[in-house]
This record gives sequence, C-alpha cells and structure tokens, in this order.
Amino acid sequence: MRTTSVSIAALLSLVICVSFACTAPASNNQANAPVNTGGPPTNNKATDNSAATTAKPEASPSKPAVADKSACLKATMPGKKLIASQTFVFDNEPFKGSCFVTFGSNEDMLDETDVPRGSTFHIYKDGKKVYDFPDAFAGTAACWVEAVGFSDLNDDGKTDVVIAGSCLSARDSYPQNAVFVNDGKTFTTNEEANELLNEAKTVKAIESIVKKNGGKFF
Repeated sequence: MRTTSVSIAALLSLVICVSFACTAPASNNQANAPVNTGGPPTNNKATDNSAATTAKPEASPSKPAVADKSACLKATMPGKKLIASQTFVFDNEPFKGSCFVTFGSNEDMLDETDVPRGSTFHIYKDGKKVYDFPDAFAGTAACWVEAVGFSDLNDDGKTDVVIAGSCLSARDSYPQNAVFVNDGKTFTTNEEANELLNEAKTVKAIESIVKKNGGKFF
C-alpha cells in the first residue's frame, strides 16, 4: 500500500505540473558572479557594435595647382618673344595657379638683346592664354616694360599689378607707367589716372603715388 500511495502522489504531482506549467527553481546566481581580484570592475553588459560608426575625415576642398616658373617660361605667342625676367607665377584671384607672362614684339625689337619693345602682358594657365591685359602704354608704339610689381594697392584683398615702363622719344626714353586694378573678375586701367605716374621710375614710386591718389585709380 505504501508503494502505491507514493506512485499516486508522484502521478498527481506530474499532472499538476503539466496543468499549471511548473517552473524549475532559480539557479544560484552567486555561482556565476565574477570574482573580484582587486582590478577594475568587470563590465558584464554586452557591447553592441552594430550601430557604431566611424567618422570619416571631411575631404578638403581641392585647390588649383600652383604653376612654377619653368612652366610659365614655356608660354608662346606668334610673332612675340617671351621676356623671362618679367614673367612670373601668378597665384592670385581671379587667376589662381596661373602665370603672368610678358612678351616683346619681334617686329619692334632690333635684335634678341634689345629691350622688349612692344611689351604686352597676359595670363597663361595650363599652357594656354586665358587673359590679355589692357594696353599699358596708352597706345604708344614700341614701349617696353622695365619692371612689374604685384601689390594690393587699395587694401581690398585683391592683388593689383603695377607696370613700370619706358617709351622712346626723339632723343631719349621717358617713363610710361600703368596700374592694372583687380576687381575680382578682371583687370582695368585708367589712362587719365596713369598720367600721374609719368614721373615715377620704379615700382615703389608708382605704388606711393597710387596710394596718395587712390580715389583717381579706384
């Protein structure tokens, strides 16, 4: 009878568990707890790297390549002789990464060693002419450049161009100078204002006159 009663009790227990979804007793969490060895506390939380993103550095805006003097000296123009001493890298707006190129006229020059008569001024970029400066000598033929200067003459952040030149009279040469004003898109010159420069013989002297009479040039 004792054996039977145990079997019946076990059977009843099984029926009750099936009917009411008995759960197993909770496991002892202390058995799985990390042991503190004196080091920094252990972070038991799982790290989710799925949402982590790596910031990519912003690409810097591309800059036009700066020309070098050797590239500038390769510029050519029919009937013209490039004047190396008055040709320069011009890395200024509106022609960043370009060349300021001076030519003399083969027709006006007496020979290869003559002054660069018939001087004209141009901007070259990537080997191609992209801009012609206005006439610096008020239409007078066979004038030539003595020196070129680059300076912001009216403090507007734009580089202007100064031409110190000469023309030939019946007996001697005389100064014929000009300022090319940079307006951010092109260069302009004022022939009437340039007449104020006719006594100057150097770039610095021209710049000084322009700054004292800025209202007439700008």
